[in-house]
Amino acid sequence: MSHSPVSLKATTDIDKTRHSHQPTAKTTSNLHLVPGYRHIPLVGWRWQGLRMLNDPIGFFMKTYQTYGQISSWDNTNPKYIAIFGPEFHQTLFTQSKQFIADAFRESHFPSGSSMERLSLGLLRINGEKHRQHRRLMQPAFKKNSIDQYLNSITSITQSTLDTWSLNELRRIDQDITHLITRISLKTMFGLDQNQLSKKLEHYIALLLKTAGSPATLLFPVDLPGSTYRKMLQSASYIEAIIRNIIQQKRNASTQGYDILSALIAARDEQGIGFSEDELIGEAYTVLCHESSASAILWTLFLLDQHPEEYAQLFTELQTTLNSKSPTIEDLSKLNYLDWVIKESLRLFPPAAFGIRYANEDTELNGYLINKDTTIFFSAYVSHRIPEIFDQPLRFNPQRWASLKPTPFEYIAFGAGEHNCMGRHFALLEVKLILVLLLQRFRPSLIDGSQIDRIMRISLTAKQGLTVQLKPPGSFLKSPEVKGNILESFEKNA
Repeated sequence: MSHSPVSLKATTDIDKTRHSHQPTAKTTSNLHLVPGYRHIPLVGWRWQGLRMLNDPIGFFMKTYQTYGQISSWDNTNPKYIAIFGPEFHQTLFTQSKQFIADAFRESHFPSGSSMERLSLGLLRINGEKHRQHRRLMQPAFKKNSIDQYLNSITSITQSTLDTWSLNELRRIDQDITHLITRISLKTMFGLDQNQLSKKLEHYIALLLKTAGSPATLLFPVDLPGSTYRKMLQSASYIEAIIRNIIQQKRNASTQGYDILSALIAARDEQGIGFSEDELIGEAYTVLCHESSASAILWTLFLLDQHPEEYAQLFTELQTTLNSKSPTIEDLSKLNYLDWVIKESLRLFPPAAFGIRYANEDTELNGYLINKDTTIFFSAYVSHRIPEIFDQPLRFNPQRWASLKPTPFEYIAFGAGEHNCMGRHFALLEVKLILVLLLQRFRPSLIDGSQIDRIMRISLTAKQGLTVQLKPPGSFLKSPEVKGNILESFEKNA
């Protein structure tokens, strides 16, 4: 559930190296040219690129409202286009030879750097290598394998909640991120909270902060004191720690009960497993669960803004669980919780937009697409198409009682070959944390809070979320909020 922000410098570099494609009359006779923003002399697509970087969500929504389901940043030079809706999703996600994923192409990490190796996971590779990696990883991410982590997630969450107190104010976005990281370190590496895990957590937090920084995106220059250098240094420390853990696990007499141990042991039909560099990339891909933190954050926000839906969920938790920690069987009975999470992921998908690249001259639903064209898609926008989701800005968990969208209408976990392999783990993690938290507290925002949505690594709140921990089951009036978040949803009447 992740995406890669776009660097203007990087897109300029790509622009210089692209081939000039002049389609022949025969090529275009049955195809349309992509419509879009009017060409600006000397500036071209770059003005739209700046607008997108400033507010990706707002930009893509405006683009859809103005041009519909396909458009370009420059109507005379469609090197950057945006597509929305299930028909375009189906083509983009199923024609994997023509449209490839490369989550960090725009970042231009130094060749041979730790940052490059950390990025070489499923989000970046394609073709047979991608399929081989997924086959090797599949056993570790089957539902039955993931369910074994319930006790770890429960114990870590409970120990975290034990440090919270009723009526105190908390930056719950920071709390959830810290909790998710602890769970990741335990389930991925088998690390309990110790000096090594704290060190790794520190560098992961620093890497995520610097990698998503506008300074890194706009000025990817390795200079002393730059955020770009801090990102590269953090990546180097993380890689060194992971390599050391891999060696320890390879030398262990028995296989551990963590995801990395399963990946180390994985072999294909020819007996071939992951190389150490491949393990580095896939381990980091699995380790970063900021999308789970995003999902929990926005679910808590929406429940706080919709007291009746919160009350209905709390009643289900009390009726089904009677204040006890849930088992896997219990979680399967929490239908309203399932609907709440699906609806939250519809309105606030952590990977709010993503990118594919045209691998050859091709066509996309009747439109001519040149090789190396950058194609943006957005779950955030597509989940707001009223023909698919009635009253799309309304938080209405009940819609999922009957709604059965196709895999290309609801893309919170992606679709096609690059769909999210870790979705079962993410859903288990999100459900468990929400249940355990809501059994003990009712987090509520302070009236008048400023909340602006922003894309960093995942969709999050720019100012964070400061909440007061009320008693569970408290029926409160929804607090007033301000900021661009008000463009993203409508309160129920």
